[in-house]
Amino acid sequence: MACPTLRAAPGCLVNADGDGTRVRVQVQVLTNVGALDRDKQLPVVSQLTAIVAAAAGDPSLAGRTRALSTEAPDGGWGLAGHATTNAELAQGRRRDSGPPGPRTGN
Repeated sequence: MACPTLRAAPGCLVNADGDGTRVRVQVQVLTNVGALDRDKQLPVVSQLTAIVAAAAGDPSLAGRTRALSTEAPDGGWGLAGHATTNAELAQGRRRDSGPPGPRTGN
């Protein structure tokens, strides 16, 4: 059975034995070093867990969802063919933190 999305059809989210009650989902959050202190980690994990369970249409999946927080070392991000430093990421975030709208330039 083809399952292009979690909501595609009943039975799409199953383990190797075809059992949907023992499936575990792991979500990885990759940030630059120091981006998420404890006060930010808690809601990120909670919200991602809720998103996974809602996308699957299975509230019980929240209890079987794991979130892995990983910090990329300085220069560990490759963006547009450039090994980007944490300082460059922070500058980009400040530059891009305005209201959403059409992007211009690079």
